[in-house]
Parts: sequence; C-alpha cells; structure tokens
Amino acid sequence: MTSARKTDGSPESRAVFGGSGVAGFGEMFVVGIGVTLLSLPLVTLAPAFGAGVQHFRAHLDDEPNSIRLFALRGLQAVRSGWWFGAACAVVIALLALNAVGAAQGALPGGTVFAIISGGLAVVVAVAMLRTAALWTPGARWIDLWREGRGIVVDDPVGTSLVLVGLGVSTTVVWMLPPLIVIAPGLVVVSLVGAERRRAATSSRRAA
Repeated sequence: MTSARKTDGSPESRAVFGGSGVAGFGEMFVVGIGVTLLSLPLVTLAPAFGAGVQHFRAHLDDEPNSIRLFALRGLQAVRSGWWFGAACAVVIALLALNAVGAAQGALPGGTVFAIISGGLAVVVAVAMLRTAALWTPGARWIDLWREGRGIVVDDPVGTSLVLVGLGVSTTVVWMLPPLIVIAPGLVVVSLVGAERRRAATSSRRAA
C-alpha cells in the first residue's frame, strides 16, 4: 500500500511540511552560527560572510551545502581574504570610535562629526558586505573590492536591502543579546536577495 504522504524530500513532501521556507529558515540559523564562529577573530568578518553567502546560495540552488563544505569554504575565504577583513575591521572600528568620542565630547566637532563618522562606518560596512557577497573560491579580494564598492552606488535598491538586513539584525541583538550568534544569518539572507535581484535586473536589461 502506497503512503499518501511522501517524506523523501520531493516537492510534495516539502509542501506538506511547510515547503522550502522552513528549510530556508533553518539554514539561516546554521549560516548565522557558522559566520559567527568564523568571525570570532573579527579580522575574518568579511571572509566569513563570503563563505556564508556561498553556503546559503548553494542551499537555494539545491547544490551540496553540508557543514563540512561550509567549513572548507570558510577556510578558503579566510586564507585568501584575511587581510581584506583586517583592513575593513580597522577602518570601521576607527570610524566608530571617532563617532562615539565626538558624541561624548572627547573629540571636536560634536554631533556633526559623530554623525559623519558613524555614517562613514556604515558605508564601509555595507561596501565590505557587498564585496563579500561576490566572493567565490579563487577570486581575488582586491578585484572584488573594486566591484563591490561600485555596486553600493550602482544598485541602491540592493544596498537598501542590505541596510535593512543590518538594521533588523541589530534590533534583534539589542532586544535579545544571545541571538547575536544567529543575527549574521539575517544579513546573509539580505545579501543573497540583493545579489539575486541585481542579477535578474541585469538579465532583463541585457534582453
């Protein structure tokens, strides 16, 4: 007698158990934890997001995306891009410190300088993330940076999606600090969404 409900991963089974959305939500948690672990040295933040985007993209495309592969991608990204992550981390940290110092009156310029420094820190962070979203094994980070910083301006809608992802993840951590281990998953989802939208827009224009 054939069972009326399939549980072998077929489209019918996915529909019964909540569809790919449930799997995607779980994968977001896995990616968030993985990116957090890879980012613990801080200077590996950019490569960690690069590996996270690759992993989540593979999940959406039904390609191999095991934890082992995630770890291997992470090691590849860190080996080739640790210097890029370190440079971005230093710049963002300095701008953030300037913003805090100015806001507290320790630096001249007051509120205006604090807003400018904080805004620049966000811009650098978004450019770093959009660069990380372009990473593939073997890619040169300096080339990715040249493309990524241009995309920030050339794709304002995608950049807005990334900003929303950052804002939501920040709010989640502010409300419940222990969720910092999964918050990067929200940013990865926004990065993948931004890149897929950009690719679709480019295809329509080419057609």
